[in-house]
Amino acid sequence: MTTPVRPTRRWFVRTGLRLSVLGAAVVLTVVLAEHTTTAAFTTQTGDTGNQVGAAASFCATPGSGWGINTEDTSIFESSQTANTGATGNLTVLSATGGNTRSLIRFTLPPIPSGCSLTTATLSLYAVSSAANRTIDVYRVDPAAPVWAEAGVTWNSRPAPTGAPVGSASLGAAGRQTWTVTPLMAALYAAPSNGFLVQDALEGDATGKSQSYASSENATVANHPKLQVTWG
Repeated sequence: MTTPVRPTRRWFVRTGLRLSVLGAAVVLTVVLAEHTTTAAFTTQTGDTGNQVGAAASFCATPGSGWGINTEDTSIFESSQTANTGATGNLTVLSATGGNTRSLIRFTLPPIPSGCSLTTATLSLYAVSSAANRTIDVYRVDPAAPVWAEAGVTWNSRPAPTGAPVGSASLGAAGRQTWTVTPLMAALYAAPSNGFLVQDALEGDATGKSQSYASSENATVANHPKLQVTWG
């Protein structure tokens, strides 16, 4: 019969230490599993064209707004001292010695801090329209005298500036639109003196006319509109 070997005191001590270490490891694992940490870091490649950085500001309120049509009128080459600011329609005419242009001004909607202009659309309701014409919209030169609806004439007309934005005439009643984003960016950057609308090819011998509803038109839904979007 073999005599059982009794554990010695040293064996108990070693076993206890091993169990203590194992228990501590289990506790540490549980603690690490229950708690997470966060860290901030910055990275940059060797190529300076591929760097990541924080923006100085963000657009917290992207959206859109409408300009308020404050003044509009037409000016006539055939009647160079006439003022027609109180009429219900705006005229754009291409005719030999009788070209007619229209001026429109809006109070621009404010763009929130941190946001920038993304798109801008001008729309005019064509009461009657000659087909197959390109109608140009220019920005009125901010350095020109500020025109007034009740006083401006062909002789005192302000000069346009920059490249125009064109749109094909409808040839029928309805809303004609122009994407005027580049013009609006300039209007926000400098004092706004409004828009000038004219036929792209003035002086047509047969006469080609567009008639648009003005801010005095009896149908409010047909008034000039300017929508600005930012983001």
